[in-house]
Amino acid sequence: MRLGREGQLALLPKWVSEKLDVHLWETNRLLAQAQAELPPGARVLDAGSGEGQYRHYFEHLRYVGVDLAVGDQTWDYTGLDTQADLSRLPFADDSFDAAVCFQVLEHVNEPALVIGEIGRVLRPGGRFYLSAPMAWHQHQKPHDFFRYTSYGFTHLIEKAGMRVVEMRPWGGYFWFLSFNFQMMHDRLFPRGDNDLAYLLKLPLILPIYLVFFLLLPLLLFYLDRLDRVKDHTLGWACIAEKPPADEHAPTPA
Repeated sequence: MRLGREGQLALLPKWVSEKLDVHLWETNRLLAQAQAELPPGARVLDAGSGEGQYRHYFEHLRYVGVDLAVGDQTWDYTGLDTQADLSRLPFADDSFDAAVCFQVLEHVNEPALVIGEIGRVLRPGGRFYLSAPMAWHQHQKPHDFFRYTSYGFTHLIEKAGMRVVEMRPWGGYFWFLSFNFQMMHDRLFPRGDNDLAYLLKLPLILPIYLVFFLLLPLLLFYLDRLDRVKDHTLGWACIAEKPPADEHAPTPA
């Protein structure tokens, strides 16, 4: 059995893997924040829900998972609540109390339309929790179109009539290095089709794996607090809000 990066991380203790899978560190933090802020019974849209891997965070809510089901051919999309294009959501205006959208916007070819649609279906005062990469390898090809800066995020959100409440980087320079070092053994010794040849190289591969996939990334995780600017980040986690209805009311004369 061949294990990709996610499979290799799954074999490690959680306290180790969560520090190596650095983009999920901030995604999990954002999920926990959404879970804590949304009251029981609130209706939440998971835009680009994939296999529904975040559904369990919202068991106290009325969760609706929506996806076009084209991104990853190996995924099981049978658990979707609705299969739809995110740029043409089949829901009424103001019909959700909140929306989440994690690592999806790089895979849509019209991100402004998608964010506009999410803004449309959010009720006034509703919150939008989203994240997307800024520095990442191509994945789910050919459905991979964009990368985002915090300013690009802000522009798209404000264009959709919402406002940014909080913007957080996925770590800084050291987390960026950590992620790229973790691919060292795969880049130096690509697996290929000959399993025997790969096994013969294991005495060379394992020390590189130990240093660049485990030890050095763990050190870099803790060193990342030294980077105060964090412009050299892997991506962004954001909380946006649709303005309450009374903010659009005319000011009395």
